[in-house]
Amino acid sequence: MSAMKKRPIATVTIQAMVSFGMLFSVCHPAAAETTRGPGADETIDDAKLLSHIPDPEQALTWHAHQEKEVGTRKSEATFHRDIMDLISPVKRPERMWLTLPDALHRALANSFAIRIESYNPAIETTRVVEAEAVFDAVFFLNVTNNKQNVPTTTIMQGTQAQTFNMQGGIRQLLPTGMAMTTSLSLSRNWQKTDPRFQTVNPAYFSAFVVDFRQPLLRGFGLDYNRSQIRVSKNNRRVADLAFRRRVRDTMLDTETAFWQLAQARRLVPISARLVAAYRQLYGELYERRDFDVLWVTIAETKARLEAARSDHVRVLNEVRNAEDRLIVMMNDAAVDLADVIEIIPADSSDVRSPVFIPCEELLVDRLAEVQAALDHREELGEAKLQIDNAKIYVGAAKNEALPSFDLLFRYTVDGLGKSADAAFDEVTKNDFHEYFVGVELELPVGNRSRRAALQRARLQYAQAIAGLEQTFEQVILDVNVSVRKLETSHDVIQPNYASMQASEERLNSIIARAERKDWFQLNQELTAHQALANSRRATLDSLANYNIAIVGLEKAKGTLLEYNGVSITAEAAP
Repeated sequence: MSAMKKRPIATVTIQAMVSFGMLFSVCHPAAAETTRGPGADETIDDAKLLSHIPDPEQALTWHAHQEKEVGTRKSEATFHRDIMDLISPVKRPERMWLTLPDALHRALANSFAIRIESYNPAIETTRVVEAEAVFDAVFFLNVTNNKQNVPTTTIMQGTQAQTFNMQGGIRQLLPTGMAMTTSLSLSRNWQKTDPRFQTVNPAYFSAFVVDFRQPLLRGFGLDYNRSQIRVSKNNRRVADLAFRRRVRDTMLDTETAFWQLAQARRLVPISARLVAAYRQLYGELYERRDFDVLWVTIAETKARLEAARSDHVRVLNEVRNAEDRLIVMMNDAAVDLADVIEIIPADSSDVRSPVFIPCEELLVDRLAEVQAALDHREELGEAKLQIDNAKIYVGAAKNEALPSFDLLFRYTVDGLGKSADAAFDEVTKNDFHEYFVGVELELPVGNRSRRAALQRARLQYAQAIAGLEQTFEQVILDVNVSVRKLETSHDVIQPNYASMQASEERLNSIIARAERKDWFQLNQELTAHQALANSRRATLDSLANYNIAIVGLEKAKGTLLEYNGVSITAEAAP
């Protein structure tokens, strides 16, 4: 397995899988028991198993061969031809052999769900930059021109005046909460007045100002002022974990769809055999309707035949549905839902051979699996980050609930002259300067709003802790359920296989001992055919469920990416 490479960048690229370890397994019997009945220790024979649950490709080849072998035995040839006709609707003009690694690769490369989720880390990265930009310096420039012509009450003030003011500088918020402003201003004042009362007209004023406002209570400190940056970084990490979870879920859904398609295809020959057997039996009885067969017997056989045909239609439809589900999961431009295409799950070692559903027993240590889940599940990481965010919000709410008590300091150097240059030169001499120091206090009466916000933040923090505890319990539950599902689905394979073998022997025995088609014997034979089909389905279900349970356990542990050798790398957003 290749290790995951994780970077806090915008978009994420999925790399192809390296290997899959569960494709070429040999079935083994279940663990030994203290007491065993006859046949309980029977080893599963892969060839026999495959003969009971073949893929339509294999079934068509085998029955075509059998049809040639039976030669002149018309009823047997018809039986095999009937089965081939019932299986043939699965075939399409266009075919696609698809291995599990190929299906997963296509899904990871093209999934809409993954593509949508991949934008979230980039979106959260922009929020981190946005939060950090609060401390960026800001250049400002203010220009005003005020022209007046108003009556006055004294000859010392002219009725006409014009004031032009320009101020430019830089202001910045520091992480301590201090707001700092540095500016340089120039103003031109002109009045229409007696020159005896204003010797400099127009007069140019220049000033260099440094202004500081430092909160000492509300708004003070690195923790408060950088709280939004910390929250944004946590949210970006949450987006990364959510993306991994989406990749993991997509892989599980794709592999589940793959095995369900393999299962649906193998149900077709099982269903076709039952329909063909009922049809053959019905034909034999109908030909003897005027001799030794009662109509009730024919009617019973007809009813079972039609029910089997109806079920076969549903089985064929499920193959189409399974193909569509897999196509949607892959979302590959080369395979479209509108295409009439047959998808054949293929063996990785031979892409022209239908995949064989493996059933090798995996021994698991439940406690070790739980520990692995606690170490790897993305949901736990997300819950911990949500707790951290809630804790940050509590700290911020505590700060905001404090009184506002700010320290102010302003230093100004002034200059006056008959021109702008003269006024600026006066500033550089630092002959005229001002110092201003002050404090501002604001204490809301009752302070109910901020106290309520603090209480809400504390409740949300407690809620986040409870959410983490719930997630812990859910993770442990998921692993326990997945382990039991894995063990149970494997443990039923052997009994289902034995039941299938026994059902076949029972059917052969009933047919061999039949002397005439009376009601009792016919009912036994019909029931035996149905029992054999049911046991084949049960065996197929247990095999498919076991392989789905394997990846389900890896998902529950949060290690599905590593299990399938998937690595995640990041690239910068365009």
